[in-house]
Amino acid sequence: MSRGVRRILAGTVMAALAIVVVVGIVMGEDSERDRIQALGQRIKCPVCQGEPIADSPAETSTAMMDIVAERVAAGETDDQIIDYFVSRYGPGILLDPPFRGRTLAVWLLPVVALGAGIVMIMGRRRSPARAQEEAR
Repeated sequence: MSRGVRRILAGTVMAALAIVVVVGIVMGEDSERDRIQALGQRIKCPVCQGEPIADSPAETSTAMMDIVAERVAAGETDDQIIDYFVSRYGPGILLDPPFRGRTLAVWLLPVVALGAGIVMIMGRRRSPARAQEEAR
């Protein structure tokens, strides 16, 4: 087998393996443990400052993670589990607030600030012809 044929064959095998890995990652289901961890990353520890319960060493967070694990094992959906914690602690328990009501300002304020900044920058820019007129 020539060197060129070996390179083509090796490249083909590597491409096929890469495709299998990517498809496996995309199509593979999360394990129960992954799902518990992902939910724990969405819920804020009520004791710590802005830390998810999955990363917090507080006893309260550990108990909350146990509740998440129990509910996942019971077959509840992610939304049902999140709703359980929101009903007990309020929407402030979520690290990413929902896109509605009072939290709408939290999501829209950065966009409005960016737009205002762009308008201010564009307003300050002067065209060369306008700058010459003002200089006279």
